[in-house]
Amino acid sequence: MISNREHHWDALRATLMLLGIPYHVAMSYRADAVWILNSGEGMPAMNILAELIHVVRMPAFFLIAGYFAMVTLARRSAGTWFSARLLRLLVPFLAAMLTLNPLLNIFCELTNFRLGEALVSLERNSVASAGYVLRHLWFIIVLLYCLGGAALLSRIMPRRLHAPVRPDLDEKLAARIALTCLGAGIAMGIWEALAVEAFYEAGLATRVPQEMLRLDQLIEFAPWFAAGGLIARARACREALHRFSPALFVITAVVLTLHIRFGEELHPAADRFIATVAAMGMAQTLLALFKSFASRPSPIVRELVSGAFVIYLVHLPIIAGLVLLGKSLALPLPLKAMLVMAGTVALSWALWRIIAQRPALRFLYDGTLAPSMPAPPPQCPRGMKTRNA
Repeated sequence: MISNREHHWDALRATLMLLGIPYHVAMSYRADAVWILNSGEGMPAMNILAELIHVVRMPAFFLIAGYFAMVTLARRSAGTWFSARLLRLLVPFLAAMLTLNPLLNIFCELTNFRLGEALVSLERNSVASAGYVLRHLWFIIVLLYCLGGAALLSRIMPRRLHAPVRPDLDEKLAARIALTCLGAGIAMGIWEALAVEAFYEAGLATRVPQEMLRLDQLIEFAPWFAAGGLIARARACREALHRFSPALFVITAVVLTLHIRFGEELHPAADRFIATVAAMGMAQTLLALFKSFASRPSPIVRELVSGAFVIYLVHLPIIAGLVLLGKSLALPLPLKAMLVMAGTVALSWALWRIIAQRPALRFLYDGTLAPSMPAPPPQCPRGMKTRNA
């Protein structure tokens, strides 16, 4: 198991969360597409940008979450570990759902209706739709499922769960890492194509319970979480994943192109399969890329890692407000989208800095207590020297 913190994993996880900003801006300005925000305008380039980010962002996020879960579970008792994770995630989840999402929803309604009609729609949807209340916080529910499952398995079968992958198998898989990733992508793609589709065909996606429980997304992302846990136990494979694979990159580019070009024309299960294969290849490429430039401690990266979760929580209401404001501005759409994106980054970062400096707010929106400031060193009488500890 890993003994030292690998900073590129932290950096990649933070980047995937921060990619929510360009993703949701692109979703707001897609051409001929309906979303929670109605900007009233769109362009095809935004459709492509949104899909490029969407394919890899959450699969890679859950893969990294599984990796970190296995690493940290090996060092702590399952109960203590899960209790800490529950507190860290549940408090911001409730705080954001009660304070940020109502603001997000009223902005969304105002992009469709005048104030009076918007308030009526807000009241109606707040009662009728659990997803309306949840919005972009859904991933926390799925993550808690995965973390709880990992803690339970660690409690029931600790030796088997944390044992390293058999060295000979690990070496064989690492020696052919492109085929290993492709095979894993195909296997997971088959699972997601069949299992998610079966969930819908069985009529289990009943509106209000499913919008809150997110069981279909648990089916979709649990294999990625499990794959991350396996990577933490397979040293040779992990090292191989950190090396760029030209063959896998080319295959991924072809599969991704097929998904973007023909995905809407395929059966949802078939498109889900193709997207999963592409996601696996993209995740490997990102790991190799971040290993090459973000493997050492960096103050900038450390700050991004610290603020990524809060920035993710606050960014969507900001985007909604700026998109609403932008409807009254006669600007070229590419310029307008860039201004909304830049404004969202700046305001989200400013809110993070405000929250980070106030312990109560940091606990509510980050689930952590701000570290106490160290006491100043004692003043020495003039002419005396201090001795270093």
